[in-house]
Amino acid sequence: MTCSLCDRIAATQTKNYPYLVHEYPNSYLYLGEHQFYRGYCVLVSKTHYAEMTDLPGPLQIALFQEMMHAHALIESVFAPKKMNLCSLGNVVPHIHWHFFPRYAEDPNFTNPPWLQMHLFEGARIAAPERDALVMKLRAAVTAL
Repeated sequence: MTCSLCDRIAATQTKNYPYLVHEYPNSYLYLGEHQFYRGYCVLVSKTHYAEMTDLPGPLQIALFQEMMHAHALIESVFAPKKMNLCSLGNVVPHIHWHFFPRYAEDPNFTNPPWLQMHLFEGARIAAPERDALVMKLRAAVTAL
């Protein structure tokens, strides 16, 4: 069985995945391929583990710190009203977190982002917008 996130990591390591925002010691932060929620990003563990409880203790702590840095980074760039974080793994059993910046004008602000999932495909972004958002996030990494 192949893992789509392991494939994404391999593409990142060969410079063939243009959504990379930042490489942490234990994870990669990617801009989401859709931007239904502007600033949507995904943090992916470099090592394939299905559950947080599978991780050695020091790696749990390190990944949590990277997650908090990514959270602060996205907040600093997009200034959302609220940030929704989610780690499920039902579809891709590889540790990763979704960061959904939420804005007051969001459709159904109080609902979880997954209820809008059927609209995500229609919010894919073109390369120029992707590159601009990736560069904006990268520029903010050093400011934190």
